[in-house]
Amino acid sequence: MTNLYYRSNKVIFPGFFLLALLLCSCLDLQAEELSSQPTLDKWVSITLDNDLFISSDSGYTNGLYITFFAGSYNKELKPALLTRPLQWSMADQPFVYQYNATTVGQVMITPEDITINTPQPNDVPYSGLLFVQQTNIKVYDSHSDKVSTTLGIVGPSSGADESQKMVHRLIGADAPQGWEYQLNDEIVFQLSRGRIWRTWRSSTNTSDVLVGSDAKIGTLESSLTVGAMFRYGRNIEDSYSTAILTDDRTINPVNINGGWYVYMGLSTAYVANVIYLDGNTFKDSPSVDYDREQIDVHMGFTYGWEDISVSVALNNIDWLSSKDKQTDLREYGSITLLWRR
Repeated sequence: MTNLYYRSNKVIFPGFFLLALLLCSCLDLQAEELSSQPTLDKWVSITLDNDLFISSDSGYTNGLYITFFAGSYNKELKPALLTRPLQWSMADQPFVYQYNATTVGQVMITPEDITINTPQPNDVPYSGLLFVQQTNIKVYDSHSDKVSTTLGIVGPSSGADESQKMVHRLIGADAPQGWEYQLNDEIVFQLSRGRIWRTWRSSTNTSDVLVGSDAKIGTLESSLTVGAMFRYGRNIEDSYSTAILTDDRTINPVNINGGWYVYMGLSTAYVANVIYLDGNTFKDSPSVDYDREQIDVHMGFTYGWEDISVSVALNNIDWLSSKDKQTDLREYGSITLLWRR
């Protein structure tokens, strides 16, 4: 039985393991870039998610992600370190483009009223996540495949409480009072397999329809999502695979090489478990009931120059049901800046 007033244990697992894993991942990526493939396409992105962009300040409060990309045309890349156990699920056939992505990020989740210093029934518990994620994507003429692995730590060792307190001091906002009751330290993981199809495109190649699916399993989240997206713009054919990363919350759909587009998508999902709502996997902690079925709208705009791209998005907007705590957790605005290294 969940104890609503269970205090989190302070720093059971030092965050050093995550930093060591991140270092190994970056060294692996660097070694790949310095190998016998001098023509690698290299990019970096920074993505900021915040619910204030949609005039809210509860649930999924903030997410900050830095991602390093390395890609190659027609030449096989060494898969990113953490994705290698999942490579058996990728098709063995010629591809147009392949890229790896390594992301490090931090997530903050808070209840509706952060000035209350005790947990509130039926509200989202405080929680934070510090993680590293590696992704391998292969792009074909009409579809793209993705595998990704996420490893992280939820709880005080994520540093989310200190990050939010620091930001609120800097901007003069209310100090959060309930982090003492955040989820306990727990190492979490998630495996993901996705595919996106470019099912239709106009004769002028200025608009298309993408249909995709993504399956996740792990202690961080287990879910199945299917969705569709309509895009309109210029030079959109080279960037359709980035839409498959939307569900990972690490980058928005982007465009490059002087292109731009607007998009709108609809997705439906079934969520078997998500640690931010269910609480700790193996220990007593705050939790909240939620609907397993979700239907959400995504929309945004992206513009790309030759070596830089910017994207603005509204994600997981729930227009089909009444507002609840689960809605607060999912809805957020997002900005991505991407540049070539």
